[in-house]
Amino acid sequence: MRLPGTWGAWGLLLLTGLAVAEAPADFAFGVPLEVSGPQALFQVELPPAVYEGVVRADLADLRVFNAAGEPVPHAFLPRPVAVHQKQPLLPLPFFALRGDAGSGVEGLEVRIERQTGRAVVTMHGGELRSQREASLLGYLVDAAALQQPLQALVLELPRGADNVVSRVRVDASDDLARWQMLVADAPVLRLVAAGQRLEQLRVEFLPRRAKYFRLSWPPAAPAVELVGLAGEPGEAVVEAPRQWKQVPGSAVSDKAGEYAFDLGGQFPVDRLRLLLPQPNTVASVEVLSRARSNDPWQRVALSSVYRLGAADQEVVNPDLVTATVPHRYWLLRVDQRGGGLGTGVPVLATGWVPQRLVFTARGAAPFQLAYGSSSAGPAAYPIATLVPGYRAGDEDKAGALPIGRASSGSPHRLAGESATRVAIDWQRWSLWGSLLLGVALLAWMALRLARQVSRSEPERPGNQPGKNGD
Repeated sequence: MRLPGTWGAWGLLLLTGLAVAEAPADFAFGVPLEVSGPQALFQVELPPAVYEGVVRADLADLRVFNAAGEPVPHAFLPRPVAVHQKQPLLPLPFFALRGDAGSGVEGLEVRIERQTGRAVVTMHGGELRSQREASLLGYLVDAAALQQPLQALVLELPRGADNVVSRVRVDASDDLARWQMLVADAPVLRLVAAGQRLEQLRVEFLPRRAKYFRLSWPPAAPAVELVGLAGEPGEAVVEAPRQWKQVPGSAVSDKAGEYAFDLGGQFPVDRLRLLLPQPNTVASVEVLSRARSNDPWQRVALSSVYRLGAADQEVVNPDLVTATVPHRYWLLRVDQRGGGLGTGVPVLATGWVPQRLVFTARGAAPFQLAYGSSSAGPAAYPIATLVPGYRAGDEDKAGALPIGRASSGSPHRLAGESATRVAIDWQRWSLWGSLLLGVALLAWMALRLARQVSRSEPERPGNQPGKNGD
């Protein structure tokens, strides 16, 4: 009866350890969450302090608690990505090109003079006996004021021009002397019949930034009369808003051209910006990172960096785009040819898209976000489980998800750093202790049984006393 009792005691101890519920005091730090409104679900953007205090890069040691200290369900929204936004049409000034139909637009010499805020176009071509002989050969489009490339020209025909069928060519130039063809033969038409209209008034080409565009057509094709013309810019790429953190470097002793950086947290970095110490610097660099101070370095990027020009008109290299790297420690290796970076140390700026967390407003407010625990495991739901009817992409559509907005306050201390230290795994040691105890009990029982068997064996005749002349 002793063995079952022993195993029962160990089992009770294990079940007691497993039944302990999580509480805010089990985590190192907390951030108050302020909610308002009748929504059942709220979302909050994780502040930088969370990445500085979590133990796990996957944010598994993160919970949301209500006022009673009870954990509430939570999930993570997918990180937003860059979106392509269609730009509005831009009305452009245009000028009719007239001349000898036999020479075409190639036979015209065109100049633009800008006077008192307006453009004056002068044309020189073949001699015509009368102005009536001048034919409409095309149009010159003035796009010098635009800073973005165009990907199409949209034509506007006069009212009543309901039966237009022609083909046009589009060229681009920056000096009105050398032209590059963008479109050789694009259809332009408007047909009206039985109350139905068929139109093709958009001439598309590869995105191109140029000061001037020229619209023309073959001599045999009908001229296209225009009353308006607009340029269609290429789609603008809008990056997701990022948070940034700057960390000054420290020179690595006995290793020329190496600088170490400690971000102080596990940020999901995907942009790097190197702030060089001296102007007019150009260098080839290698960027490496690692999660822990004793891990081997992993290459993240290999690039050239520069800082050129005067203080008020400096030109610097663009941000380095990387895969998401949630590492704390970073290293910069600079090619020492050309003197490296000179005197001073660089500054590393890291950018990341903060994670958005969704939680249910179960129980009474206030709610708090607790994070930083060496013993906490994953507890987040898939977002499609937590949000009814969720579909990928809804998070980028205004009003598509029935989720309110929560704001985060200043971080405060809960259990402190002690919660982030690796604690003794009592459950694991209990299991090992139980196994060892079972082995010891089995060995003791086997030994006891062997002794009982040896005592119960009958003595052999040759071993009895008084025999064989003794």
